[in-house]
Amino acid sequence: MTMNSTAEAAAAAQLAILPFPVRPCDDFKKAGLRSTYQDAADEPHTGKPDFLCSQNRSFTFLEFKAGKLNHHLTHESSRSALQSEYEACTGRMSFERLSHSTTSSYLYRRRPRACLDHGFNHSLFKVLALQAEHGWQRYIVCFDKTPARRDAARYLEAGLVFCTLKTLPDMLRTIELAQHGFFIPFVFYSKRAKYSFTVTPDHQDKGRPAESIRTSDRVRFEAVVATALASARNPDPF
Repeated sequence: MTMNSTAEAAAAAQLAILPFPVRPCDDFKKAGLRSTYQDAADEPHTGKPDFLCSQNRSFTFLEFKAGKLNHHLTHESSRSALQSEYEACTGRMSFERLSHSTTSSYLYRRRPRACLDHGFNHSLFKVLALQAEHGWQRYIVCFDKTPARRDAARYLEAGLVFCTLKTLPDMLRTIELAQHGFFIPFVFYSKRAKYSFTVTPDHQDKGRPAESIRTSDRVRFEAVVATALASARNPDPF
């Protein structure tokens, strides 16, 4: 079960015409990467991508999103919120600790908005944790449409690297060129939403051990989490 199943099927048709082969994929191990990652509470979980793109010298997993990302920092925060939604929907209190999959499967059919608002598969901090694990040149979040300016500002402030279906070919070319030693920036510009941003592959990462890159990416992720926690404790009074 996935909230984006219909949207993913539509996206697959668009991805099929890209100059790079793209196929559905639900396991990072198919390209030799670890399937597990740690959330913001350092709890281990299994992550699943949506697509795998094969380039000449590289490969990139794609996480497709048809809606905005929610704010849940951890899997447990998401699970707890989904259980509350489940209890409100059913009208009965559950005194057992229901699993994320149990509540999300139930709510998907009856209150799908709750899955978008609280499901960890739609969390900004889940995809950030996966980018910290694999690096953005191995794992890209691809939105079906341009995120609203306010949402994009939140993603960019947190350090998420993303694109859209329309701009994905340019992002993949940026990644491919970096593998050949050409560090050309990816430029995203939305006239309608009135914002832009630029992402340039870090040439200093070239030749570094994967574990070293992963460690530094994780440190940046933990700093973003710490900032989010501080903001939650001390909200802006205005």
